[in-house]
Amino acid sequence: MTDFNYCICLLFFVYFKCRVEYAHWALKRVLLNSLEDLCSVWDAMNYKITLQHTEIKASFETSTHVVGHVFKITLYKRLLGMVSRYALNQIVVEFECVRYASKNLSSCGCVMRTTHGLPCACELSKYVLGSIPLDSIYMFWSRLSFSDQELSEPQVTIKEEMETISKRFEELDVCGKVTLKSKFREITYPDQNSVSSSRKGQH
Repeated sequence: MTDFNYCICLLFFVYFKCRVEYAHWALKRVLLNSLEDLCSVWDAMNYKITLQHTEIKASFETSTHVVGHVFKITLYKRLLGMVSRYALNQIVVEFECVRYASKNLSSCGCVMRTTHGLPCACELSKYVLGSIPLDSIYMFWSRLSFSDQELSEPQVTIKEEMETISKRFEELDVCGKVTLKSKFREITYPDQNSVSSSRKGQH
């Protein structure tokens, strides 16, 4: 073993030894007495965990209701109370890049959209004079519930869109209706389209 490897191993040993000793000290601080029985230890640990749970919940509730000054503009109107504070802060940082991305859209790279599911600079440039739509935020950031029991899968429907499309369909002439219907058939029956395409290729 080289001197360098020996130093690395020694460093890890000291580091983990300190972590273990700190954990031991923290446990003794919670229990106050190392001679207690199992029931007393259990009660002490339960009390400590409950206390931490209450503190975290209070902090969480504060973060969902307290609105920072930076968010009191039209841009974030649709997101307040619907999106986590962390996501909002990420959007604020990304919005600072809009002035550069608007001049050169290729410089954006869409990293924020790819890694976080949040609007990147080139997307945010479209909402400068309006509000960021909620559906541009990945659903992970909109689950603002502290309890797992309160969480449910978001209801996603296309009822409103289908009603609008149906009205538009009735307004079209025969040629337009045939074109629109063929596009819907491509979406509804993708297997049939692939089969017909392969047959055309054979001919």
